[in-house]
Amino acid sequence: MNRRTVCFLLLFSGLIFGRDVFSQTDSTYRKNLENAAFRMIRATVEFLATDTKTFPEVQSNQCANCASYEDLETFIQQNKLLNADKLVERARRRAAQNIAQINQPQRAMNDVREFLIREITPRNREHRKALPTYAAFEQNLASIANSAGSGAVAGPQPTAEAPAEQSDGTDAESDSAQVAATPAAVPSSSQSNWFSMAGFALILSILNLGLVAYVAYMVVKDRKPQQSAREGQLESQIAKLNERLNKLEVRKNQPDERFQMNARLEALERAVQARDKDRSRPEKPAAPAVEVPLEVVSKSPEPVEKPEASGPANRFRTVHPPKFEPKQVYARTADLGDGFSAGSLLPSLERDTVFDIQVQSESQAVYRVSESPEAQRLALNDPYSYLNDACEYMTQPSPNSRIRTDQPGRLTLQGEKWKIVEKAKISFF
Repeated sequence: MNRRTVCFLLLFSGLIFGRDVFSQTDSTYRKNLENAAFRMIRATVEFLATDTKTFPEVQSNQCANCASYEDLETFIQQNKLLNADKLVERARRRAAQNIAQINQPQRAMNDVREFLIREITPRNREHRKALPTYAAFEQNLASIANSAGSGAVAGPQPTAEAPAEQSDGTDAESDSAQVAATPAAVPSSSQSNWFSMAGFALILSILNLGLVAYVAYMVVKDRKPQQSAREGQLESQIAKLNERLNKLEVRKNQPDERFQMNARLEALERAVQARDKDRSRPEKPAAPAVEVPLEVVSKSPEPVEKPEASGPANRFRTVHPPKFEPKQVYARTADLGDGFSAGSLLPSLERDTVFDIQVQSESQAVYRVSESPEAQRLALNDPYSYLNDACEYMTQPSPNSRIRTDQPGRLTLQGEKWKIVEKAKISFF
């Protein structure tokens, strides 16, 4: 098992364990906020039960056994709190929406508290603010919201039961003071556990981030040798291409004198080879002399003089020059740039001869690209050196193509140089 596999296993296990811890922490967080929202809604229903003007058939204004929304619904039906069930449903949805969308528990609970106060004290129910239990009710909601935001879980806050008949303000003040004296929040034993889980989750998240950074570093470090090797290959290829380009530029910029000198050297080498071949041949024996017998020469009679002809005599015989016979020669390249040197022409076809030249007269010749596959392959590998000076392209060259001479080129002899008068027109197919 290599080091990268170990890193990935550690990262995977850390993420799985961290997810469990975070899910437990988040579940505890939501449960505390939902419990606080329920207590605020229950306190609101108990406050509405003290409004005997709106609900004259109230039997009890405290729901001591209400531990769920079903129990609260039963309390509403028993005391005939009209439309209180709809208020509970709206407040319940509002609390669930705030808990899901708002990351700050204090802000979420304060929004629920303000929503409940607005719903129970509209313009036509402003008399509820004058009830003796309103101040204690408002303080109870604020205490629950603050305890939920700080992580404490408040105990149930019973609302003081309003008297059925109030003779004067003395009883109301005593009831209000009694409700206000009720403890606002009781710290829960789960508060320390919640903070410990949150701290552990924070530490685990930091460790996971460090492990992710280490794995990323190892991955990048392993990729660097591969990337450097690939860059080395690219640099070597670029160097080879630059070297080849420099050779082509040097070859292009060479003067005509260099080409002529190379052609003369090649001609001299061929002449030396031909002389060596002649010397290596065995000499033929000389033919024996033929003996001519002596003949007796008789005295010839004196010639008889003929009469002179009336017309003029033809004293000179017409001599006709020998007729020129066309011949076939071959060349490798147009070594002079604008023509072929006479010394570079070969009498026979060789593997690297690209051009076939037909000498038609002592000073005129035509040429074409050879049909030999080897010669064409050589020309296509380096068309700049073999074809550019002597040919005109009718189509552009392509890999694995063949060369066809559409129109032969024309040459004329100028001293030791067959000068190109008209380039050969070629196409690739």
